[in-house]
Amino acid sequence: MMRNVFIIPVIVLLVVLAVWVVLSLKKQNSGIKLMLLGISVILCGGIIAVDINSSLGGLEYLFVLIGLVVSIAGFSKKE
Repeated sequence: MMRNVFIIPVIVLLVVLAVWVVLSLKKQNSGIKLMLLGISVILCGGIIAVDINSSLGGLEYLFVLIGLVVSIAGFSKKE
């Protein structure tokens, strides 16, 4: 029961992050900001993946993948 309660806010957070990345790609924001955001998401996902007490069922690896995609999007953005 507790696991289902935790997954819903995580999914909402991922959707908000995806919308923010798409909007920032349309605007003239810096690509460095996107790369730093991606690196921070990768680090958070990695810390959760290494933690012994976390049991998210593979969701932490999804965090790492999303962080990688955000970093690549920031890297490919032209200044």
